[in-house]
Amino acid sequence: MNSLTGPTTMSVGNLAAVGQQRRNGPQQVSTTPASLPPAEPSKIAAAGAREAHVVPRLRRIGAAWLRHMCRMPEERVEDVLIVLSELLTNAVLHGKGHSVSYLSWSPRPGWIRFEISDETEASDPQPQDPAPMAESGRGLLLVSMFVKEMGGEWGYSNHGATAWCCLPIDDDQPVSWRRAL
Repeated sequence: MNSLTGPTTMSVGNLAAVGQQRRNGPQQVSTTPASLPPAEPSKIAAAGAREAHVVPRLRRIGAAWLRHMCRMPEERVEDVLIVLSELLTNAVLHGKGHSVSYLSWSPRPGWIRFEISDETEASDPQPQDPAPMAESGRGLLLVSMFVKEMGGEWGYSNHGATAWCCLPIDDDQPVSWRRAL
């Protein structure tokens, strides 16, 4: 455990497979027999100081989890990373706490959920309608559009201190995920 990533719950076999891919390049590495269904991705947690440099670090952690643990299709990974980046940036820019935390897990097969907490209780932030030439203010609007396009949902909990997002890993998952959880 280090001060940036905090505790994670990745299995040793999965970490070894990811490490082997890094050393040897992209290869098929299997840690389970072919007859078994794919294992659910392990939960992962990370945190960092509420400073701008934490956004790309937590984004890299999220990207690795989505690609290697969830086996999410690459084009979807890129879309999810936009959502993750916007929510992380909001936590850094508008939070009042000392740190920002990131937590990801699979609430059911084929789905991911992540949460970004900034320790700041406030009314739930809402997408804005910025002026056409404004340089900022579109982050939550982008989040709403991308999440809807991917068939997921997002929102806030803990009195606005935590942004959450639940998304299917690929396009083949049913939209009514909440009824099945």
